[in-house]
Amino acid sequence: MEFFLRQIYPGLIEVGTSWVLVPFIAGLFLIRKPHKGKLFWLLFLLVVAAVLSEGIGQLVVYLGTKNNIWLVHVYTLFEFLIIAAIFYYSFRRPVFRKGIILAAIVFISICLIDAFVLEGITQMNSLTKVSGNAMLMLMSILYFYKVANDLTVTYLDQDPIFLLSCSLLILKAGTTMSYAMFNQALAASYDAARICIAIILVLNILYYTALIFILRRATT
Repeated sequence: MEFFLRQIYPGLIEVGTSWVLVPFIAGLFLIRKPHKGKLFWLLFLLVVAAVLSEGIGQLVVYLGTKNNIWLVHVYTLFEFLIIAAIFYYSFRRPVFRKGIILAAIVFISICLIDAFVLEGITQMNSLTKVSGNAMLMLMSILYFYKVANDLTVTYLDQDPIFLLSCSLLILKAGTTMSYAMFNQALAASYDAARICIAIILVLNILYYTALIFILRRATT
């Protein structure tokens, strides 16, 4: 563990924070392709939001700010709303669409309460992360249900929303426990908190890599 934290973890931080540029650059190349619809632009907006979050986070650290956790609160909200919009336009049944709108309203309320009443904007938003992850996983499972009942879908690997749903399930299920434990781990020791961050970084790298293929599928 000592070897990992001292030798591997610093490099993982560098790769994990910069890897979001990979799908961003891929998206810039794909913009030139025809047949781009609303789905592509929402997915690209999701990538842009991640790039801005990482970039502003690095900037405020460079400027000497000791705490940039507030950015996590902001990004968590925007990420959820963008993904919710993607699922909203992917469903046709009114009950699913109304459920997504309700989930967005509930999530906004949780974000505000968590940031200004409960954990505070200078602490990791564990409650917001866990609740948001649970809602996004439920949306992904609902999309699986939709696909299972859609006889027109032949090749699932050609469906960008199916690929996004798979990626979200892996990412959100894998990072939920890390986010839930982060504040307690940080209170115990910095090394315990770094383990939580390492898990999140590895899963984010896999997720950003998957976004390259998802963006590609959204242009076809």
